[in-house]
Amino acid sequence: MTHRSTLGILIALATLVSTACSTATVDGQSNSEMTPVLTTARVPRHIDQSDRPQVTFDPCLDIPDSAIIEAGYDVASEENADFTPDEYTFLGCTYDTPQRLYGLNVLSGNISFEEERQKVQTTQKSTRPIEINGRPALLEFDSAKPDVCAVSMETSSGFVILDRNLFKGTGAHAPESEWCAGLEDTARIFERYIPKEG
Repeated sequence: MTHRSTLGILIALATLVSTACSTATVDGQSNSEMTPVLTTARVPRHIDQSDRPQVTFDPCLDIPDSAIIEAGYDVASEENADFTPDEYTFLGCTYDTPQRLYGLNVLSGNISFEEERQKVQTTQKSTRPIEINGRPALLEFDSAKPDVCAVSMETSSGFVILDRNLFKGTGAHAPESEWCAGLEDTARIFERYIPKEG
């Protein structure tokens, strides 16, 4: 069972328990009269100890299997890739293509997009501002780190990064022109599921 399936079952069970409990009575009052109504907002899977915004977009739960398949990745290859220190949060999953040509990390974090922009401008040799479906984004790669490319997209809580590795299987590096090929198309597919601002 995938991480996505397990989380979905747990959320469904929590909803059923909450619903069942709301009909109980205490001293003639229904529980629904004594407790606030549940909202549809999902509690993030991790809340850090910082004053940063909570991560509201969770790639593992919010990107449907159909979009993963559309982007050419194997849903069954999904693995958890959360990174959750006290200072910030990144929720994410990894995927492989069926032929294992690409490995993709999809992470949603609450470090600001401006912080990411400043970091990559000082550490990456090749960074280009782009737009993904009208959303501010960065294309990131470094000639000193072959076969790797990333796209970062701004969100209300920070940014989502698609970090991809290319595996030729020959022991040789791919030409630089192939490192980022098609990654913006993948970002356009996944961006559709990131909530729009305002």
